[in-house]
Order: sequence, then structure tokens, then C-alpha cells
Amino acid sequence: MQIFLKEKIGNPALFTGRKKELNSLFKWVDEIKSEFSKSKAIISRRKTGKSALMQRLFNIIFAQNDQVIPFYFEIRETPQWIVESAREFFITYIRQYLAFHSRNSSYLKYNDNYNLLIKAAKKERLDYLIDHIENFEYSENKGYIDTLWHIAREAPRTIAEHKDERVLQMIDEFQFINRYIYWHKSKEKRASDLAGSYLHTAEYKNAPLLVSGSWVGWLMDDLNKMLPGRFNIADFDNMPRNEAIEMAFNYSEIGKIPVSYETACIIADLTEGNPFYISSLFQSDYPDKNFSVKKGFLMSLTLKRLIKEDPYIEHGSPSDLCRPMPM
Repeated sequence: MQIFLKEKIGNPALFTGRKKELNSLFKWVDEIKSEFSKSKAIISRRKTGKSALMQRLFNIIFAQNDQVIPFYFEIRETPQWIVESAREFFITYIRQYLAFHSRNSSYLKYNDNYNLLIKAAKKERLDYLIDHIENFEYSENKGYIDTLWHIAREAPRTIAEHKDERVLQMIDEFQFINRYIYWHKSKEKRASDLAGSYLHTAEYKNAPLLVSGSWVGWLMDDLNKMLPGRFNIADFDNMPRNEAIEMAFNYSEIGKIPVSYETACIIADLTEGNPFYISSLFQSDYPDKNFSVKKGFLMSLTLKRLIKEDPYIEHGSPSDLCRPMPM
């Protein structure tokens, strides 16, 4: 398939399975057209493939070009001033909106200069974007931080109203919104209740949200306390055994690493269908990897090393509620 938004997974052919999850999301996206879909949250521990799923969904919906405009944004796990975060969110949406309407994916990597964005809007005959861009720039220049965040957060749905359009908003790692965004430029005074600003926004059916969270305790705490009743919750489990086996063969073919059906089954069982563990086995530094013969002991050692290096991923590890809060 054609890739418009670069996917973290790398080679697009590495994406495997997730048929149940994709089919459920396709139905949900289809119901956005009639403004029936409620905002949704996908929760799961880290490295289960949530970002891969959301980025693939973006590319599929973008390619379909069928009434629903996809928007993907990731909240970074690093301290950010709210002005910079709002600008990144707003400009990312404008770029992706321009790309969708023009069918020109080069806009996805377009310059973030406001004048150039206005010129692009004129070129693509999307003149109604100009007021939004100018209002955002004016608020930024005046230091109207609350207004700036409001314009950015509401942009997907308010811009969609011009032509009665539908937007799918995907916000990856939503739990970081309360923990890594700060009101002051010096990265002081954390915006610890910023998720609550979506209480109103998440209810609109012309631009529902699909958010994800790896730190399950954080995200559920935010949704329950600040956004009650606004999101349907969807668990994101490991892959079923048949898809884990398929993934092993897929990585075997692309990575040119021999694997047999017997060892593919061993890999699926040892990893419990965790896509991170499967990919790490094939991408490990062991020389002359050959999984076509029974090397369960070697695989076990690799898995134990991976788990030891990243305790937050381990099945049955301490709750992510115990993770230190950023200062």
C-alpha cells in the first residue's frame, strides 16, 4: 500500500495482523460519517503496537479519500512549553489537512512558516484556512496563551465545519499532556490539568478523538477524573497466536532469517504474542541467526535479556502508577 505518513515501524510490509482491531476501527471510522461515533481511548502497556496501528490507520484512511480526514499527532515524552506544543499541534493539523485535500503528501513535511502556510492555502483554494492561521499567529505574537491553546485544540473540528467535513483525530501517548507540558517558557508550572480542556472538545461527533496511552494508570486516572464519560475504552492486548506466527514468518522473509513452522510456534508461545519481543528476536545482535532449527534456549535468553533491560514492558511488572512523575 502507499504510505503517506512515515511509519515508525520502518518497512511497511513489517506491519502484521491486528485484523480484529483494524476491523473494529474501520466500523468506528465509517460511523464518523454520520456523526455517530464517540471518542475512543486505546490502552495497553508499552511496545504492543499502538502507534503502528494508529499510523497505519492514518495511511489507510488517507488513501481511501472517503469523507473522513485523518489527523495523527504524538505528544512527546519531553518537557514542552505550551506555546510550542500548541504551535506544533496546530501546524501539524494544517499540514495534514492541506495534504489530504490536495492529495499532495509533500505538505506533510511542509515548512512551519505561517506565510508559507497561507500561500499554500491560497494555492489549494482553501482560503478559509487563512483566518485560522492568522488568528493563531496573532494570539502567539500577543502572548495570549489560553486563546492559543483553545484555537489549536479546537482547530480540527472548527475547520471541518466550513464544509461540513468529518475528521478523525488521533492523539498518541495522550497521558503525557498533563505531565510534560508547562505554562511557563522556563518549563515551570506544569499544566497538570490540561487534559480536562478536552471535556468539551471530545464530545463533538464531527471530529471525535482516538487517543492512546502506554502508561495505563496515568491515562485511566485522567479519563476518569477529568474526562468522565467522554471516551469508550478499548483494551489493546498481545497478538493472537496465529498472527504472532504470521509475524514471525513476515520478519523472517524480510530480514532473510530462516525460520520453520515449529520454531515460529515457539516464538509465538515464548513471546505470548508481544510484537516488540518478536521483532527484537529478529533484530537482535546475535550473529548468523537461524531460527529454522530448534533454538528455544537461545530465544529464551534473548527474551530474558530484553525484559531485564526494560522492566516497564514485562508482563506482570509493577504498576505504571509507581512511575515517577516528571518534575
